[in-house]
Amino acid sequence: MAVSTNEDIELAESHINHELRHRKNSHAPSVASRPFVGRIGGNQEFTISPGDYSFQTVVSKAPDAAAKFSWKQSFGLRSFADVELWKEATIEGVGTCLQIYLAGLYAIGLGPTGTETAIGPITPAAFGAIANFLLISFFIYAGGPVSGGHFNPLITMSTFFARLSTFPRSLLYILFQCTGSVIAGFMVRASLGTRPSTFREVPGCYIDTSLVKPGEAYAIPSLVLFSLTGARYALETMSSFALIFIAFGVGLDPRQRQVFGPSLSPILVGLAIGLCSFASGIARPGYAGASMNPARCLGLMAAAERFNYHYIHWFGDLTAAMLNGIMYWAIPIYKD
Repeated sequence: MAVSTNEDIELAESHINHELRHRKNSHAPSVASRPFVGRIGGNQEFTISPGDYSFQTVVSKAPDAAAKFSWKQSFGLRSFADVELWKEATIEGVGTCLQIYLAGLYAIGLGPTGTETAIGPITPAAFGAIANFLLISFFIYAGGPVSGGHFNPLITMSTFFARLSTFPRSLLYILFQCTGSVIAGFMVRASLGTRPSTFREVPGCYIDTSLVKPGEAYAIPSLVLFSLTGARYALETMSSFALIFIAFGVGLDPRQRQVFGPSLSPILVGLAIGLCSFASGIARPGYAGASMNPARCLGLMAAAERFNYHYIHWFGDLTAAMLNGIMYWAIPIYKD
């Protein structure tokens, strides 16, 4: 009888503890985080299920809250009236401003080390890669739960063409990202008290046109041109495409959810951009690395009051985003 009594007591205590946990959880406030399939580092975990009772209501306002949506839904203008979307775009603008402010500081500081050390550009490229890895990872962690943690038009354009973010979201994100970047550029200039010329050779946004022609920084090699003129450089396009390929694979592919999930994905995305920035920064004299973030160069070049060949930072990234979108259209993530 004693054994039976002890077992009954243990079961009763277990039941009471379960009830207390249930009551505690039921009275806890809900976390304010909206579902968004294009959340970088989320591996599409934070989406709304079609079986959810509020699915139709949520998707009517934000189609990219679902894992799949049509192009017609993507271009729906109703999302522009969504106040929450404007708040998320504001976070993208603020985050981009802070990110580029910090990136601008260490870019200006590392610039002269390319000629002041025995190993030349390897020094700023290595330190810049480490700084980019830490910076991007931390900002994805910080902004991911609210806006998706893009802070980069390249990421936003890529999610749009891969049908992971709607046109209204993509447009607002890019507008706020660019606004934040310009503010950051002038804040760096004001903080350092330097002249515009200081910003004209910032790594990742600078091309020495006496060594590298603008066409070589953008053009994609073709068999015809290769046979006639040899290898052509596609530094911005290919570096951005490599970054997007890795970022999508580790940070947006739901098949990786069980492998490492949202906790590790931002670190892997940060490592990817660190690797791409280092590889492109030491490849050729006259080219201080790929931008892989046109907003960053927009802000710093605005502070420099000089936009020579800035179109490369946009056209190269746009090409990479479109190539990535075509790839995910040809090899879709989900079965029909």
